[in-house]
Amino acid sequence: MIDRSGIDFAAAAPIIQRLSEVVEALGHAAGVSAVQTAGSFVSYLAEHPEDIEPLLRFGASELPEDWIHYGCLTWMGADGKLHHPEDVRRIVGAPETPVYFRHAPRSAAPHRGDAK
Repeated sequence: MIDRSGIDFAAAAPIIQRLSEVVEALGHAAGVSAVQTAGSFVSYLAEHPEDIEPLLRFGASELPEDWIHYGCLTWMGADGKLHHPEDVRRIVGAPETPVYFRHAPRSAAPHRGDAK
């Protein structure tokens, strides 16, 4: 069980706000629901917390290709059944681990339109 006694909830609020901005921008650009996209981000970031800062600082362009397949939460399939992310990765032929294609160092200025 995770010890939550050290969580700074006041500091969490701007993080959630920034995440919602990134999600809204990506959802709008892709023509998909931001609510579902937010769930995909949470699923991915829970499994890959090292990508929280690059995502919030530079935007979704810092995530690996097909990041959506590398989360930890289940998916509702078109068949109406829940599917574990490992099953989805196997079905779509995704590699075991994410493949990154970063275009600039993380410390560089934002390089894509999805960063504020």
